[in-house]
Amino acid sequence: MVKIGGEVNENTLTGLIEGALSLVMLFSDDKLIGTAAIKQPYDGYRKNVFEKAKVSSLADSYQLELGWIVVDPNHRGQGHAKTLIEKALDDQFREKGIYATTKNDTMHFLLNRFGFSLQGEPYPSSQNRDVNLTLFARPGMHCSRTPDLGRG
Repeated sequence: MVKIGGEVNENTLTGLIEGALSLVMLFSDDKLIGTAAIKQPYDGYRKNVFEKAKVSSLADSYQLELGWIVVDPNHRGQGHAKTLIEKALDDQFREKGIYATTKNDTMHFLLNRFGFSLQGEPYPSSQNRDVNLTLFARPGMHCSRTPDLGRG
């Protein structure tokens, strides 16, 4: 399913799957129709993404990547991508800076709905030079707490 998206390096895919923090799979009638993940990208890859988008100074603020958001072509337009993103962005990642790249205008809209904002400039995909990728990022959403004043 991830390979359908066309933006994955098959040589590193197995290692990235094993290191993913969250893998979401959506099924319909026992058939896999969608995927999403929170990944821990390799440092070199992550820094390269931010460099290509001309915002390399931001790379260290975003250690996690939302990716592999793919919906089977026969099931698109039914809100499945939104569901996949919602499930992948579990509360355990609320305080973490997360980035995502996309080649799809619909995904731009969805990422904005989930608190991601456009970063830098579009850049050519390394998998398909005819496609431009756009970088989005969501800073960690730190919970505000009432200070513990202690008892005394």
